[in-house]
Amino acid sequence: MYLTQSLHRALQQAPDRAMTVCDDRIHTVREAVDRVSRLAGGLRGLGTAEGDRVAVLAMNSDRYHETFFASWWIAAAVNPVNLRWSTAEIAYSLDDSGSKVLLVDDAFAHLVPELRKRCPRLTTVLYCGSGNAPEGTLDYEELIAASVPVEDVRAGGDTLAALLYTGGTTGSPKGVMVSHRGLMTSTLGAQATTSAAVADGTLLVVTPMFHIAGLVGWMGQIIAGGTIVFLPSFTAEGVLRAIADHRVTSLGLVPTMIQMLVDHPTAGTYDLSSLRRIGYGASTIPEALLTRAMTTFPQAEFRQLYGMTETAVVTTLGPGEHRTGGRLLRSAGRVAPHCEVRIVGPDGTELPPGRAGELTCRGDNLMLGYWNKPAETAAALRGGWMYTGDGAYIDEDGYVFITDRIKDMIITGGENVYPAEVENALARHPAVASCAVIGLPDGHWGERVHAVVVLRPGATATETELRDHTRTMIAGYKVPRSMDFTDALPVSGAGKILKREIRAGLLARGASG
Repeated sequence: MYLTQSLHRALQQAPDRAMTVCDDRIHTVREAVDRVSRLAGGLRGLGTAEGDRVAVLAMNSDRYHETFFASWWIAAAVNPVNLRWSTAEIAYSLDDSGSKVLLVDDAFAHLVPELRKRCPRLTTVLYCGSGNAPEGTLDYEELIAASVPVEDVRAGGDTLAALLYTGGTTGSPKGVMVSHRGLMTSTLGAQATTSAAVADGTLLVVTPMFHIAGLVGWMGQIIAGGTIVFLPSFTAEGVLRAIADHRVTSLGLVPTMIQMLVDHPTAGTYDLSSLRRIGYGASTIPEALLTRAMTTFPQAEFRQLYGMTETAVVTTLGPGEHRTGGRLLRSAGRVAPHCEVRIVGPDGTELPPGRAGELTCRGDNLMLGYWNKPAETAAALRGGWMYTGDGAYIDEDGYVFITDRIKDMIITGGENVYPAEVENALARHPAVASCAVIGLPDGHWGERVHAVVVLRPGATATETELRDHTRTMIAGYKVPRSMDFTDALPVSGAGKILKREIRAGLLARGASG
């Protein structure tokens, strides 16, 4: 399986249909494929070889779409950079991946001098914004215009397609190696199970394309045929307007985005009748919110997809279960047809239905491993199974229920936050003696990052000061939204901080928001 196959199919079947829409730019399939082949030729002319990494630091757009396909066209891999990261985190992913080419738009062009300084292997920066190319960058449109189309090498299978960086339990981000087969398998599995994309329909891409969920949704519509409308980022007003203006049929969101849409005062004034599919992930959706959403989008069927960067799609909860409601809405659905799932105990033995343990899965959807991290890869992939770190059980009907996260990962507003990253940043403040970071329930974000801090004897620091300090090293969404100061942290006999005790104590005093 190779990811560019869908472009050739679309060119054969509907060459004059609009394929991409972004602001006032509309490209037909014929035009889009020509631009991809020319950009591929331009990248090759810049020295991009098979297996090289092409990084993208930009808002969602049709140029993101073109860069992904152009990279795959010449068997290169993409490294889509998390837009919410700090400069240090961005530089780490570029340097660790050895990315030679970086695309930036207007929102990130100002970072280029600093990134060049930090990333010596970065040889070329392409400006894909709407103005004039800044000094030291090449113009994206000029490169396409000046380049000769090249043939698609049709790389597929286990060829590296993407490096998706995710937070690490040790505080160092990990590059998840996603293959052509892995991304295609999850996309086809999701489509076969839930028909997430309407055939020949219109998908609105508003979730970031550096997330695996965004990639699966985008690829699903390309495989099904149709048009992709890109919004640079999420705003409730922008999404509502785009649905009405472009007669959008499919939409992928995280529950916090759904909350913002149904809460928006003008939601009832737009014609939303075209919408047929709403997919969501990152967390389950409260039943009350789902009921409101179904009223706001009465024609739409809701689908939940569960997975992680390392696995892409693992389980799906379809429209029938959403209509049934009740306990099924608390589940992550059933296993998708392209993979297997089992729940195991600490010794790796499979547990019977109803018994909680660690969720493991296997199939062609799994990552190839972590980039340049053999020890972490060996710990996660054992005997062909991916050990997810998620606590779960499976009931007698095959529904998977997530109970907790063994690795303590926090999911806030659909973003993954590993406490170790935040703790490492906090600990660098001279006033901090020790700290613990946990997730607390939050009515808006699902969970919020909460820090409990012990200050050094005689030292002082305010919550604002510590927040400002951490923001210089980690992304804003990882910075603690709330904080407590204490004289000591509870520890086990082995000296390990007892985060469950901390969390239980905070919840007992009503610390959720």
